[in-house]
Order: sequence, then C-alpha cells, then structure tokens
Amino acid sequence: MRSMTGYGRGSANATEQGLIIEIEITSVNRKNLDTFVSAPREWSGIEQRCNDWIKSGFQRGRVNIQIKVNSIEGERHGLTWCERALDETLERLKKFADSRELPFIPDAALLLDLAKSLKDNSGQPDWNDIEATIKTAFDQAVCDINLMRSQEGSALASDLNQRIDELNGLRLKIEKYAQGAVHKHRDALLERLKHLNLDLDLDDERVLKELALFSDRCDISEEMTRLASHFEQFKSFISSTEPTGRKMDFLCQEIHRELNTTGSKSSQIEITRAVIEGKNGLERIREQVQNIE
Repeated sequence: MRSMTGYGRGSANATEQGLIIEIEITSVNRKNLDTFVSAPREWSGIEQRCNDWIKSGFQRGRVNIQIKVNSIEGERHGLTWCERALDETLERLKKFADSRELPFIPDAALLLDLAKSLKDNSGQPDWNDIEATIKTAFDQAVCDINLMRSQEGSALASDLNQRIDELNGLRLKIEKYAQGAVHKHRDALLERLKHLNLDLDLDDERVLKELALFSDRCDISEEMTRLASHFEQFKSFISSTEPTGRKMDFLCQEIHRELNTTGSKSSQIEITRAVIEGKNGLERIREQVQNIE
C-alpha cells in the first residue's frame, strides 16, 4: 500500500551536450491521475512523453514534474551567460540613462543581476536527442518518490489496522448487547398489549405474524455478519500490493451503511452509543483512506 503524497529527485548527465538533467516529482492526493509538467519551453512535446512514463508508477493523484537543464561547465565554474546579450543590455541601459540625464555607473550587483537574467541557454539540444538521459533521471525520481510513498503507506497501514481492530471490537460489543434482544422486544410488546387490556388472541395467526415482523425489524445479526466481512476485506486491502484506495473508500461507505441500519434497528442505549463511537472511528479512517493510492 502506498500513499499519494511524496517527493522524488533524479539527475543524469548528457555528457556530449555538456548538460545536467535534473527532475523533481511531487505528488499529493487526488481522486484521479492528474499530471503537470514544467519543462524548458523549447522542448515541445515532452509533456506527453512524461505523462506516458508516469502512468507506470501512478494510478491516481496530482503529480507535478519539473525538468531543469543546467550546463555542466556552469556547475563546475559558476554562472554562465551570453556576453553579447549582456553587452547589448548594458548599452541600452546607458542610452536610456543618458536620455534622462541620469548617471549610469554599472556596479557588481547590477552585473550579477543581469548575468542571472541572461543565462546562456543557447544551443540547447532537442529533447529527442537526449531522451535516454532524460528517462534515466526520470526513473531515478520515480524510484525516489515511490520509496517515500511506500514508507508513508506503511505508517498508514499500521494506523488503519489498529482502527479497524477498534471497530471490530465495537462490533463484538454490539453483538453481546444484542443477545436476546429480539425475545426481549417481543416479550415487552406482549406485556404492553396485556396492560392495554386488548382482546387479542396470542395464538391468532395475524398477531403472530405482526410479532414476527417486529422481531425481524429488531434483528441485527445480518448487519453484524456483513460488518465482520467488511472488516476482513478491508484488512486484505491494507496488506495488498495493488492500489486499493478506491476500494477502501467504497468499503467505508458500506460500513457506514451497516452502522446506520444497526442504529435504526436498535433501541438499547448501549448499542446506540457503540454505533456513534463506530461512526466517529470510521470518519477518521475515511480521512486516511483519501491519501491512499
């Protein structure tokens, strides 16, 4: 089981082109798979390729992919820039200052700011020519983020197992409270009928049928059986290596349905309290499930 939240980074050198490719991938929870790619604007079409690559490791979530391209020389010797563009910019700034009769004395701070804004990105190759290098960095980033997602998924699995055990404990309490509840309800109803002095024949088929229907409405054995099955299935989802977030979300809805039915059928205060506690615990589980792939 993996979380939908994570961060990963990868890098690879395109030695012949003198470039370093750096890729960062971040992801957060989202109902469906939604990707956003940030890459050099000259690299048209790489977004679709990244989308194809990401599908092998992600089933859903908001995934942000950032591709950075740096010069190896720049990494070794510091900032690089286009000298011609820098000269032209300084000349234009000087003419502007002269036209306004302003003093123009370039200092180190100005030169550094201009150099950063005029980084030399000329000669950047077509991404198709270095696709293998980009894919290497991409795979590293995916491996890194999946490791983080798996670690967080393990923590979520431990928490969910504990919470499901707590819900199952409440189910066992409800079963204990409900033992003999049907007979108690039937006897209480008969007692009320006697106190009302109604002329009823308790052997009458119609009376027995009404008593049977009333008893059936108070019987929660089916709900308890389904809850036990849901909890067992939920635990199997937790231990699964496949994406099960959507299945868990659906199962939470079914568990909530059974708790609702149990509460509506029961008049015992102990069962009502257990149902309310179970709903509160289930809500915390649903919040965790929203971050599971």
